[in-house]
Amino acid sequence: MAIKQSGPISISDLSVGLELSPTSTLSLNYMHANVPQCLFDGTYPPNPTIESSLSNYLYKFTSSQQGSKLVGSGYIAPNVYMGVSVALSADGNTLAFGGYGDNTATGAVWIFTRANGVWTQQGSKLVGSGSIGSPVEMGTSVSLSADGNTLAFGAFGDNSNIGAVWVFTRANGVWTQQGSKLVGSGYIAPNVYMGGSVSLSADGNTLAFGAYGDNNSIGSVWVFTRANGVWTQQGSKLVGSGYTGNSAQMGTSVSLSADGNTLAFGGNIDNSNIGAVWVFTRANGVWTQQGSKLVGSGYTGTRTLMGTSVSLSADGNTLAFGAYGDNSNIGAVWVFTRANGVWTQQGSKLVGSGYIGTTVYMGISVSLSADGNTLAFGGSGDNNSIGSVWVFTRANGVWTQQGSKLVGSGYTGNYIQMGNIVSLSADGNTLAFGAYGDNSNIGAVWVFI
Repeated sequence: MAIKQSGPISISDLSVGLELSPTSTLSLNYMHANVPQCLFDGTYPPNPTIESSLSNYLYKFTSSQQGSKLVGSGYIAPNVYMGVSVALSADGNTLAFGGYGDNTATGAVWIFTRANGVWTQQGSKLVGSGSIGSPVEMGTSVSLSADGNTLAFGAFGDNSNIGAVWVFTRANGVWTQQGSKLVGSGYIAPNVYMGGSVSLSADGNTLAFGAYGDNNSIGSVWVFTRANGVWTQQGSKLVGSGYTGNSAQMGTSVSLSADGNTLAFGGNIDNSNIGAVWVFTRANGVWTQQGSKLVGSGYTGTRTLMGTSVSLSADGNTLAFGAYGDNSNIGAVWVFTRANGVWTQQGSKLVGSGYIGTTVYMGISVSLSADGNTLAFGGSGDNNSIGSVWVFTRANGVWTQQGSKLVGSGYTGNYIQMGNIVSLSADGNTLAFGAYGDNSNIGAVWVFI
């Protein structure tokens, strides 16, 4: 997905990022050298600088796997479930992923870094101190700051399913736990599952985490802020208004905008499993719900599970959320946009083409690029649970599938679950996705560019 940004375009420039196919409908002679512009906004400025040898070829983005699948070292089998969670830094050069089953479900997190297109594990696996009981399940969820130097991960099994979140920071390539584990106040036990989802702001100083089991599965979200290396809870736990029924599982998923002032979270069993998404905004340290809960139109069936996954653009004005149960488990994704504080659905629900089978689980994971114009989502049940990932791009408010679905090479076994989680870099040109079932539940992560 990474291609030359400006200047004359040659075959060598296009060979990695573009797939060329003969066509009689459009010639590259009508394209400007600024390929990303014409790909995304449909404009074709004058004075092209395209080599004449490329005439009569149509452009389209293709994605390619970068290296082999990634498997962290030092794991303790069986049932590691590596890749159950993944997160990329803004530049796409730092990757974190969890394996919550490692070491008899103590769990762990691995960090990889990329240099010259090669991924290398950075240090040993990370295990937070201060856990209580077993299973702990560290790595249930992970999130990185934009610079990749702050890492948060959840462990929803800690302390008999109360759950907790750990924060680590990196200095000179070494990762160190920052303070004690974080546990939000005001929870209602049992089975709170704090840390089932986590999200960091770009600067790493605001942290949100969900607890979908809080208060008999109504669920809730906590926000913590960091000052001088110390984390402090900001206000009371957040519970969205307008939920329907006795349980909503709010906090199943969470996402923060880059500045940390917009927060979206899903409650996927609201209204008898239709599901919904809530948005809160922060002003002067106070969080307030913005509008009513969001429910996408055009869903099919009664067990949609909207809000299983959520993702916000950097400015917080584009929101994507998945509903893997839509249409008898085919699944789908909805996009909403915000203008003047009002959220509106953008187009119809998105369903990727080329899926195989009837239990695809599309939308079980979602991730947006910083500008909100690139969207990746997983379908972990596709093709008898091999799984796959779809990428869509937006131009003039219209979403279009980009190429075919993505399936990583080199997987082992039959129950792979690729796409159970996805993460995009800020520019949308690096994509990481997990497959926690690979190799008899050891798990793995793939990177595409």
